[in-house]
Amino acid sequence: MNHQSIGIIEVLKCPRLLLTALILVAGGALSAQELEVSGIVTSSESGEPLIGVTVQIADTGQGTITGLDGDFELLAEMGDTLKLTYTGMQSREVVVDGPSLTVRMDEQVQNLEQVVVIGYGAVKKKEVTGAVSQVSGAELEEFVTPDIGTAIQGRVAGVNVTAASGAPGAAANIQIRGITSLDGSNAPLYVVDGIPQDGDPRLSPNEIETIDILKDAASAAIYGTRGSAGVILITTKTGQSGRMQINLDQSYGINTINDGVALMNTQEQLYFEQTVFENVAGSFEPLITQRPEWLQNDNDLREFVQVDNAATQNYSLDISGGNNELSYSLVGGYYDQEGTLINSSFKRYNGRASTRYRKNKLSVSGSLAFSTENTDETDGNLLLNGIRYQPYQPFFTSGQDILEVDGGAAEFALVRLATSLRRRSVQDRDRANASLNLRYDLTNDLSFVSNLGGSITNTRAKNFSPSFTTFDVGTGEFENDPTRSLVENISGRANTYLFDAGLNYTKRFGDHRLTALASFSVDERNFESFEAGRQGVSNNNISVINIGTINPFAHSGFGYTIKTVGTIGRVQYDYQGRYLFSASVRRDGSSKFAEVNRYGVFPSFSAAWNVADEKFWAGIAEKIDNFKIRASYGQTGNESFPAYRFSTVVEQEADYVFGNNIFFGSAQRNYANSLVQWETSIQRNLGVDIGFGQGKVLITADYYVTDKEDMLFPVQLPSSAGVLSGGNAQLTLNVGDMTNTGIEVTSRYRTRLGAVKMDLGLTFTRNINEITRINGETELIYNDNGVAVPGENNSQVTTLAVGREVGSYFLFRTNGVVNDQEELAAYREIEPTANLGDLIYVDVNGDGAITQQDREYRGSALPEFEAGFNTNFSFKGIDLSTQWYAAVGHEIINGSAAFAYSNGRHRDLVYQWSAANPESDIPLRRDRGNSHPNYAGNTDLWLEDGTFLRLRTVTLGYQLPPTVLARVGIERCRVYLSAQNPLTITDYTGADPEVGGNNVAIRGLDRGNYPVGAQYLFGTQISF
Repeated sequence: MNHQSIGIIEVLKCPRLLLTALILVAGGALSAQELEVSGIVTSSESGEPLIGVTVQIADTGQGTITGLDGDFELLAEMGDTLKLTYTGMQSREVVVDGPSLTVRMDEQVQNLEQVVVIGYGAVKKKEVTGAVSQVSGAELEEFVTPDIGTAIQGRVAGVNVTAASGAPGAAANIQIRGITSLDGSNAPLYVVDGIPQDGDPRLSPNEIETIDILKDAASAAIYGTRGSAGVILITTKTGQSGRMQINLDQSYGINTINDGVALMNTQEQLYFEQTVFENVAGSFEPLITQRPEWLQNDNDLREFVQVDNAATQNYSLDISGGNNELSYSLVGGYYDQEGTLINSSFKRYNGRASTRYRKNKLSVSGSLAFSTENTDETDGNLLLNGIRYQPYQPFFTSGQDILEVDGGAAEFALVRLATSLRRRSVQDRDRANASLNLRYDLTNDLSFVSNLGGSITNTRAKNFSPSFTTFDVGTGEFENDPTRSLVENISGRANTYLFDAGLNYTKRFGDHRLTALASFSVDERNFESFEAGRQGVSNNNISVINIGTINPFAHSGFGYTIKTVGTIGRVQYDYQGRYLFSASVRRDGSSKFAEVNRYGVFPSFSAAWNVADEKFWAGIAEKIDNFKIRASYGQTGNESFPAYRFSTVVEQEADYVFGNNIFFGSAQRNYANSLVQWETSIQRNLGVDIGFGQGKVLITADYYVTDKEDMLFPVQLPSSAGVLSGGNAQLTLNVGDMTNTGIEVTSRYRTRLGAVKMDLGLTFTRNINEITRINGETELIYNDNGVAVPGENNSQVTTLAVGREVGSYFLFRTNGVVNDQEELAAYREIEPTANLGDLIYVDVNGDGAITQQDREYRGSALPEFEAGFNTNFSFKGIDLSTQWYAAVGHEIINGSAAFAYSNGRHRDLVYQWSAANPESDIPLRRDRGNSHPNYAGNTDLWLEDGTFLRLRTVTLGYQLPPTVLARVGIERCRVYLSAQNPLTITDYTGADPEVGGNNVAIRGLDRGNYPVGAQYLFGTQISF
C-alpha cells in the first residue's frame, strides 16, 4: 500500500477533518467561479446615465462599454477590480463584491494624468517641463473646415493663425512664437504619428485624436534642424478596446462674403470723368460721349464675380473597436465647398485605417491613409480686374466668345476681366502615406523603439484660358489674338521617407525615476516636376495641349533631393514627481549646406518644480491645488530655404552665334554662396501652471526670449555683377540677427450652476519682433515683392529695417491736398511741378525735396496682441458654444482701395478736388497711366487700422433623449445649427481685415485677396 492510500484512509477515519476539507474545496471552487456582473454607471453631479463608459477588468483588459441607460454586463470573479474610464470624467476603480454594482463617476475638472506627446515620447501633463499645448480632436471638429490651422485659431496662446486666403481649401498660415525666417517658410514642422512631414500634411480634422504643439525651443530641439518654427505633433485615431463604435457626422451650409471696395455706378462714373475732363489739362473726353448707347448700362462687380449662397457639405464616418490586444480605427470623409467667387471650389475624399497590437513585450501600431483633392482656383487678379471694368461697359458672360470693345482703356479693362473670368485653373492632388511604429521590451527597463514612414504626393494642374474674339464697334473689325489663349499642364511628384530607431531606458530607484533615449534618424525628401503648353487655342471645347497652335513650350520645373541625418540623445529625471529635469542634444546634417557647414548641434535643457506637492504647501492646497514652475533653454536650426543655394547652377538654352552658325550653349545663371550656414534660434522660456478649486480654474503663463542669429535672406545683386533679373539675381546670405520676445497666457474656468455646466477659456498672446542687425552698410532693405498695388513696381512698402519688426511699412507721410494758391506756392518750394488738387507729401528730413529718405516707419501687419475667448454652456440635452478671436494693434495696406482710386473707380472719387469743390481732401486723379504721385501705392493714404474682433463660431445643439433613440437602435444623436464668422467688428474698410500672406513680404497687403466669408450650417452627429 502506498503512502497516498494511507493518507486517504486516515482522513476518512476523521469526520471532522473530512468536513473541513470539503468546505475548503467548495469555498475555493466558489471563489474561482465566474459570475455575471451587471451594473449602472451615472454622473455623480447630474445623476444621468453615462453612455459609452469603458469597463475593463484591471489585470486582463477584458471588458465592455455601457449602453443607452448606462448599463453594462460582463463575466468577472469575486474580488476582481473593474476600471472605468470615460472622456471628461475621472477614472474609477471598483471591486466586484456581488452580482450588482452601481457606480457614480465624478467630472474631470483637472487631469494631471493626461498624456501629452513631446516628440520621441510622451509624458503625463504633470511631468511636462517645456511649453506644450494640446488641442483635442473634438475641439477641432467644432469648426467645419478642411484645414486644421483654421480650426485652432484663437485656441492656443502663442500660435498665430491667419488666413492666407478665403478660397475653398486654402490652408491658413501658422506661426508659433513669431516670425522665424526671412527667406524660407515660417510654417512649423508637422509630425504625424511620429513621422515628420514635408510641409502641411493637409489631414482632415476627422482623422485626428489630438494635436500637441511644442512651442519652446527646448521641446522642439529634439527635431533639430527642422524645429526652429515650432512643432505640431498630430496623433491620429487608433481606436479603443471594447465593442464596435460607429460615428457618423454630416453638415450642410451656405457661404457669403462682403462686397469690399465701394465702386461707382454709371451715374457717379460719368460725373467723375466729367470732373477730370474739366480740371485736368490734356485729359481725354469721357468715353461715354463716343458711345451714348452705353448710357443704359449699369453693371455691378458682384454680378461678374460673386456666387450667392455657395454650398458646403461635410460627411465623416468613424468606425473603431477592438480588445485588449488589438484595436482598430477606420475613418472616411468627404468635403465639398463651392467658392464665393466664380471658378473656385474644393473637394476632398480622405480615408485612414489604423491599428494597434499589444501582447507581452511587443507593441506595434500602423496606419495607411489616402486623400484625393480637387481644387478649382479662381484667377488671382479677378477682383482687381473686376474693379477696373467700367459700369457702363456692356455686360457679358464668361461663356461669350465675341465681345464688343471700343479701343483704349475700355478695351484693356474688358480683355483683362474676360481673361480672368474665363480662365480655369484646376489642380488634382493625390496623397498616400503609411507609418509603422514598433516597440519591443528587451528587459523590464530597456526597450527598442523604431518608426518607419513614407508618403507619395502626386499633383497635376491644368490652366486653360479659352480664346475669344473682340469686335471693335468703331472700326467694325474682328480680332482674335492667339496669345490671349493658353492650355498648360503642370505635373509634380513628391515623396518622403523616414526611419529612426533607438533605445529607451526607464528605471525607478525608490523615489527617483530616470528615462534615457538614444536614437538615430534619417529622412529623404524628393520632388520633381515639369510643365508644357501652347498658346493659340483653336477649340474652346477641348482643353488638351494639342489644341494649341502656337508658341509651344516644355521644360522641367525645380526639382530637389534633400537628405537629413540626425543622432539624438535625451535624459529625463524626476524625484517624487516634484523635481523634473530634461536635457537633450541632437546633431543634424543636411544636404542643403556645403560640406564645410553641413552639420549642426542643437542642445536643450528644461526643468520644472511641482511646488504644490511640497509639504509646506499643504496649508493652502485646498485653494491652490496645483502650482508648477517651468524653465527651459534650447537651440534649434533652420534649413527652410530652397535647396542648392550653396551651389551654382549651369543651365542649357544659352545658345550663341559664332561666325555664321548658331551653337547650343550652357551658362551659369546665378551666383552661389558656398559658405551659407545654419540659422540658429536660441530661446529661453519661463512658465508657471496654476490650478484653483480642485482644477476649476487653470492658468498657464509663459515668458520667452528668442535670439535668431545668422538669418538667411536673398540679397539682390547689381546688374553689374552680370546676373539676370528675378531669382537668378539674388544671392542667399546670412545677413543679420533678430529677436522675438513674448508673453502667453491661457486660462480656463469650469463649474456647474445648478443643472447648467459652464466652461470658459481665454488665451492671450503678445509677441514683439525686432531685427537687431543687418550685415553690410545698409540698415533698410525693401522687399521686392512687397508692393501695395500689383503692377505698380515702385510701390514697395514692406521692409527689413534694423530696430523694427520684420515686414514693417515705410511710407511717405501725407498732409492733405493743395487747396488754394497760397498752399500751392508753399508746396512748390519742395515739389516744383505741383498743382492745385495734388496730394501734399511731407518733407520729413527737411532737405527741401521729396526723396526716398522721407519715407518713415508706419507700423506693420504684426498685431500688438491677440486674444481668444471660448464659451461652452450645456443644460440637460442643450448646448451652446461660442468662439471669439481678436487681433489688435496692427495695420493693413488697403491695396485694393489704392487700385480702385488709381484706376478711377472708387466711389469716393465723386468727391475729389475740383475747382467746384476746392475744400476736398481727396486728390484729383490726373493720370490714367497711374504714374502721377497723387495715388501712388507707397503713401500713408492706404494705411488703415487692422484691429478686429470676430465671432468665429456660435453653435446651438440639442442631444435627443436616449430613451427615444433606443427605439431605433441609435446610441447618441445630436443636431445643431452653427454660424462661422457671422460677425466681425472692425474699422477696416476693405472686404476682410484678416489679411495674411504666404511670406513676411506680403503679409498685411490687401491686393484683391480672396476674402474670408461667413458660413451658416446645419449638422447632425450620430453614434451607433
